[in-house]
Amino acid sequence: MRKYFEIFKFNLKTELNFKVDYFFSLLSFAVHIFVFNALWDFILKDKAILGYTKNQLIWYIIVGEFIAYSIGKKNYLKVSDMIKNGDVANLLTKPVSFIKYIFAQEATSIINIGVNLFFGIVFGLIMAGGIELTFLQTLFFIISISISLLIALFLQILIGMLAFITEENQSFYLIISKAMLLLIFTPLEFFPQAVQIILRFMPTTYIIYAPGKILVDFDLNIGLILIVSQVISFVFIFMCVYLLNMKGVKNINVNGG
Repeated sequence: MRKYFEIFKFNLKTELNFKVDYFFSLLSFAVHIFVFNALWDFILKDKAILGYTKNQLIWYIIVGEFIAYSIGKKNYLKVSDMIKNGDVANLLTKPVSFIKYIFAQEATSIINIGVNLFFGIVFGLIMAGGIELTFLQTLFFIISISISLLIALFLQILIGMLAFITEENQSFYLIISKAMLLLIFTPLEFFPQAVQIILRFMPTTYIIYAPGKILVDFDLNIGLILIVSQVISFVFIFMCVYLLNMKGVKNINVNGG
């Protein structure tokens, strides 16, 4: 276990060298919130839509932006490049697990998470004001957003590992990122009923919608359903990562890299 911690520490030091990236990421975060704050203010004019007030929608968007900016595009690129460059073949000659090695590397996202969490809370208080939370609601939200970050991270790893079976995997990232984008700015209830049914079967739905819904419009029964759906989504994605890793490692061992 210590070797993976050392991998984490090394990559953490590397991440801290890119302070400019954090600044522009936060700037983009802020622009999106400003734009949608003005948009919902113009559309709603102190009214509610489908049970959501403007303040609730702003906090919902902040949750979505927080998750999207905390687990960025470069995570899948790291995994993809390791496979395409042949680095994974060299790694497998050492006493480490490829999945654990990747997870130790990607755990450096904790920096993004911490910075974005602080910024999101401050910006939310400025733009939307405070939001009343019960203890149970807060607990559900913490659990839900933790699972969301894990789903998002392993989804990035899964996309990167698709390089085992296809040389170009950027198209998969674009498709999945667009599926996530659908629910960053608008809750599930805003879509037509037929689209809602489709979205409820997609793991990407529970990355953004579940913690956002729990934070701004909490209901115990719905909260339980959303968290169970998140757990099922995570298990499904993790199994895909595990099986893809087994296939890729087996091919490397058979073909010699």
